[in-house]
Amino acid sequence: MSARHSEGIGVLGRMRESWSAVRISLRAGPKSGRHPRGVALLLVLVTMAMMAAFTTEFHYKSYVSLHVGSNLRDDVVAYYHARSAMEIARLVVKSQNVADNMLNAMAAFVPNIKSQNIELWTFACEFANAFCSGKLKLMGKTFFDFTGMKGVGLEKGGFCKCRAKPEDGRINVNRVDSLADKNQMFSELYSTFIQFKEEPATDVREIDKDVAELVLNIIDWADPDDQRSDLVGNMVQNSAQAEGMGYDKGFTPKNGKFDTLRELLLVDKMDRQLYCKVAEELTPYTTKKLNVNTAPLRTLRRLICEHTSNAAEACYGLGGLQIPTMDFGMYCLEMCRTLRQSLMSPGFSNTGQFTKFFDLLPAEWQPRPVLDKKTIAKKVGVKSRVIRVETSGGHYTTYRSLTGIIDSSTGDYVYWREY
Repeated sequence: MSARHSEGIGVLGRMRESWSAVRISLRAGPKSGRHPRGVALLLVLVTMAMMAAFTTEFHYKSYVSLHVGSNLRDDVVAYYHARSAMEIARLVVKSQNVADNMLNAMAAFVPNIKSQNIELWTFACEFANAFCSGKLKLMGKTFFDFTGMKGVGLEKGGFCKCRAKPEDGRINVNRVDSLADKNQMFSELYSTFIQFKEEPATDVREIDKDVAELVLNIIDWADPDDQRSDLVGNMVQNSAQAEGMGYDKGFTPKNGKFDTLRELLLVDKMDRQLYCKVAEELTPYTTKKLNVNTAPLRTLRRLICEHTSNAAEACYGLGGLQIPTMDFGMYCLEMCRTLRQSLMSPGFSNTGQFTKFFDLLPAEWQPRPVLDKKTIAKKVGVKSRVIRVETSGGHYTTYRSLTGIIDSSTGDYVYWREY
């Protein structure tokens, strides 16, 4: 073999060895940390993290949307539960005229029935609650059970309640058509507000200037004239001073009747604390005479003492150390009318029963109040015209409440509030 031939064989051998080394190296893969398999794993992890975030957000939004939709559904159901109770009560209240006509027709055969003073508003919420619960209860006893009857009662999770009370037992802040009305209103509001005065005058016959000014401001807000009301002696008069003089800066009277009771907060010198204390005793709606069956005791006491000839002794206990006879009488009056109303009967059937009530007090209760019965009879009554109906409805944990003021003579709403 020649030397050139042997040299060629050696070169081929070294080339084979080099190729084998390259092949082995390629099979083993690169020794660097940055290899394709690590990048792919990183991409997979990032993708999974992003998908998890999107999935979690989608699940949360779906959860929120589901609950919002469920709450909206429950809100609508709760509203109509309350609205249904309101409309049932309103149907009963507006039927008062029909009931009065029937009683007048029956009076020819049953003379005493006309003097029974039957007012349907006392039964309005009994019927509404019967449709809510499926059971008609009177005086705490179940008279009819409509459970299972279609159209009566509510499905599982639903409820509704109703409460009715007349506005005629409250002081009307819009009664300012004449000087006589203004004087009566001043007397009523003053005696109501003075009870909440932190430091009232020691002499009950002394007029508190701050309270009197507030009452006069209320009168000026509601009356149509531009003259400032003033107190001359114990009488309200129209002064020569124009409205706007003497008021706080920026206050201007409306010179129109109150639309809602909350307008009182706009009157000069009226603060929110006093308003919250007296709101339950006032009304801006067109009522008739003060209803003695629903009026607060202090309102009745003030009215009676105003027309009692011996008020100093009988009402205020001046000249003696004993509790005034009027306080004992008012306690008995409240007990009497409460017991009768619990039996679905009015406290007093007519004004004569009310004015004669104090004549029936025990003889040892002295001094007995001497009333001006004719004057009192002109200011009070036993009928209710404007009825406040408050209903609430619910579906599971969602609740709605409604307040409606109903004129029983027409059946129309004169006030409506949803909350």
